[in-house]
Amino acid sequence: MVALFILASALAISLLANLILLFNNRALATRGKIYVQTPDGFTLQAQEFNQEHREAKVIKQTVATWIQLTFEWDNTVPGNAELVDEGFEVGGVTVPTKAYLASYLMEDGFRTSFLQQLADLIPSDVYSGSRKSVVRFFSVSNPRQIATGRWEVDIVSTRIERVNNVEDKEVEFNRTITVQAVPAIDLALEDDDPLAWRQRVYELAQNGLIITDVVPLRLSTHAPE
Repeated sequence: MVALFILASALAISLLANLILLFNNRALATRGKIYVQTPDGFTLQAQEFNQEHREAKVIKQTVATWIQLTFEWDNTVPGNAELVDEGFEVGGVTVPTKAYLASYLMEDGFRTSFLQQLADLIPSDVYSGSRKSVVRFFSVSNPRQIATGRWEVDIVSTRIERVNNVEDKEVEFNRTITVQAVPAIDLALEDDDPLAWRQRVYELAQNGLIITDVVPLRLSTHAPE
C-alpha cells in the first residue's frame, strides 16, 4: 500500500509539472511573433518580449539622468560647448536647454506644469554663467512596482549651487519619482545631425519610460535602499 501511495504521488507530481510546462509553452506561443534580420541578410523568427517590463538598472539610470539634466544648471548647450545657453522658452517661461531636453521624459500634461514651476526656481544668474549647480546623490532606491509597467524610485540627494566658483548653498532634494513604461522610440537621426540636442532627446526616449509624477520623499515611509 505504501509503495502504491508513493507511486501515485510521483505520478501526480509529474502530471502537475507537465501541465505547468504546457501552460508556459502555450503562453509563449500566443505572444506576438516578430521577425529580425541579421547583418548577413537572413530573416529569423523571434518571440516578442513583455513590452511593459523594464530592468531595474534602466529605470534607475533614466531617473538619475533626468534629475541631472533638470537640476544641474549652467549656461552651456548640450553637444556644443561653444554656444552660450540663453534658455529655451516653452509655455511662456524660460528654462535651461538641458532641462528642456529632460522634459521629453515627462508625461505631456505633467510636463507643462512642471516646467512652469521649475522656471520660478531657477535664478536668473544661471543664464549669465555666474551660477552653476550640481546634484550630489546619496541614494537611488531600487524601483518599487506599484502597477503593471509602473514604478516608484526614491531619491535622496542635494543640489549644490556655486556662484563664481564659490559654493553658495546646498539644498536638500529628496523626491519620489513615478515612471511608466511606454513604447521605446528608435533613434532616427544620423550621427552627424547638426542638432545634437535632438539626438539626445531620442536617446533618452529609447529607454521606453516617461515620468508621470514627482513628489517630496517621505523618509519616514520609504527608507532608501
